[in-house]
Amino acid sequence: MKITCLVGNSYLPIIARAGKRLAFDMQLYSTQRLEEQSTRIDEALKSCQESDLIFMHRGSEAMWDEVEPKLKLIAAKKPIVCLGYDQAYWILSTAPASVVITANAYLTYGGEDNVCNLFLYLAKELLGMEASFEPPCPMPWEGAYHPDAPHHFESIEDYLEWYEPDDGPTVGLLFSRFYWVNRNLGVEDELIRALESDGMNVIPVFSYSVRDDNLGTRSMAEVVGDYFFDKGVPRLDALIKTVPFFLGQEQKSAGEYKGNKTGINIYKELNVPVFQPILSFHMSLEEWEKANGLSSDIGWSVAMPEFEGVIEPIIVSAGENRNGVLERTPIVDRCQKLSRRVKKWIALSRKPISERRVAFILHNNPCASVEAAVGGGAHLDTIESVSAIMNRMIAAGYTLQDAPATGKELITTIMDRKAISEFRWTPIEEIVAKGGVLAYQTKEEYEKWFCTLAPKVKDRVCEAWGNPPGELKNDIPPAMLYEGKIVITGVKYGNGVVCVQPKRGCAGARCDGQVCKILHDPDVPPTHQYMATYRYL
Repeated sequence: MKITCLVGNSYLPIIARAGKRLAFDMQLYSTQRLEEQSTRIDEALKSCQESDLIFMHRGSEAMWDEVEPKLKLIAAKKPIVCLGYDQAYWILSTAPASVVITANAYLTYGGEDNVCNLFLYLAKELLGMEASFEPPCPMPWEGAYHPDAPHHFESIEDYLEWYEPDDGPTVGLLFSRFYWVNRNLGVEDELIRALESDGMNVIPVFSYSVRDDNLGTRSMAEVVGDYFFDKGVPRLDALIKTVPFFLGQEQKSAGEYKGNKTGINIYKELNVPVFQPILSFHMSLEEWEKANGLSSDIGWSVAMPEFEGVIEPIIVSAGENRNGVLERTPIVDRCQKLSRRVKKWIALSRKPISERRVAFILHNNPCASVEAAVGGGAHLDTIESVSAIMNRMIAAGYTLQDAPATGKELITTIMDRKAISEFRWTPIEEIVAKGGVLAYQTKEEYEKWFCTLAPKVKDRVCEAWGNPPGELKNDIPPAMLYEGKIVITGVKYGNGVVCVQPKRGCAGARCDGQVCKILHDPDVPPTHQYMATYRYL
């Protein structure tokens, strides 16, 4: 008996384990990988034709437009069970409705036992195979978890009694119930270990992603209220959320643009930093390391979370090929990096407001009206906004001295001092003379930091811009140098500074393809002056 499965990446590991346990011939295809590697679609369709049963969990990938008509032809001879978060997708099934509904219950409850029983049930009902199986077994929808605990906890009180937190900061970790029930918790375990190693207490909580009255599941917002608040008072110093759905998402209103409102209000009540790292479902670790960035993960992992106002989209997991199945695997050093970021944000929140230092970076569009482009923003008065924010900060207790009363005063100060990173029309001597220098960085100071970068990163920068800090390469200076030191420009206002964005891929007094490299090479690394500026900040 052969079964072909077309499902999302996240379902593959649990189905693979079930297939191995049952000794079934299971051909597994990730719908995300088929989307990215369309040449494999024919292979998957051929497998469907040769199978006794086709099992699918349909999503919204574009590849279904190509696959679905061909599957309908195959369906004349093969039983198909098609599930999906949208029940409209179920109509592709050729199995009786009662079978499809029961199959959905098995898969939704989750866990290896339920998935094994799912395929035994389908084999008997659709293929006439002699098989014994258990009915769908409900599993907890929410709870607290810890890798060292003997079981999950159904209340925060029980968890804290077992955990015995110390007086260090406390971080909440909200993750998908799907990974708890299917025992695919490598990423969560690594994050917990990293946070605890950095001296933080952790409250890891799993939850179903959406409120569904038919299933009896609560929204993540309700779960957050029970586990991360104590009689209305936040228990947390920071929250890490790894679920892409909005906190207040409901099944009946999934996809509505106002679904972020509940989450935003809860985050305001928590009043702590909320982090949403990236857990890639599409790339292996090797693919991510070779890539220029994310691809299919951007929508779910970067764009969606921005609607709730969360921060720090640091990738912490990628896929690892295990027996042909791409399983989510932690990237250990990135989990540690996220933990360090969380710890620093907590330290910042505890730092007295009067001691906090803030930098404003103004956009500087290269090769476009030069000084007139400083602070440009489409349909936005960014200069006036910075001035208004600075004055609000003073009222809140920040130590900002001589802050500009208006945007006009701010831009006038920047221009009078020549506090800009301009190579063509403003000599470095003029910037120094007029007070536009925020700081100098010596060759030794810069090289000490530069040498901490990965060798391949250093090589790329030096290939493009010469050796640090000011070696000429094709007569192009890689940094704004004055007496051998890199010049960092800006205006200081006490504990606040306003800087104009250093030129990202441009250097030198000429305006041509060699100088403005970014016009012809979007992958060109930044200049030494660019990196020195951000390192200083």
